[in-house]
Amino acid sequence: MPTWSQQNVQKHMQVYSSDGKEVGRVEDVYKDSFKLHKGLLPFGERYFPYSTIGSIENERIQLLITEEETKEQEWTMRPDYEAHEADPVQLMYDRGHGVHDPFDETNPTKPS
Repeated sequence: MPTWSQQNVQKHMQVYSSDGKEVGRVEDVYKDSFKLHKGLLPFGERYFPYSTIGSIENERIQLLITEEETKEQEWTMRPDYEAHEADPVQLMYDRGHGVHDPFDETNPTKPS
């Protein structure tokens, strides 16, 4: 599976869930994630890590997660990976980003 990055994603690309539903378009692109335009999302703006991308073809991003899963994620803040390794408050926000949470008692051996 390819590793996607900010070099592969551009503003205004259409984004679709794994079940084929349009979830929005790219508003901004960052080193660690991309932001979907909040006008198309009934649940507000969301930041998606590149690890959620399954494929990119013809200006279309296909996610690895369903439309319902995009609504369930806690990706309302852009992760700040470099600045908070020991900050438990910031780590709370990163739980939905797939960042290792040292306070996660349900999966304490999950690799970072």
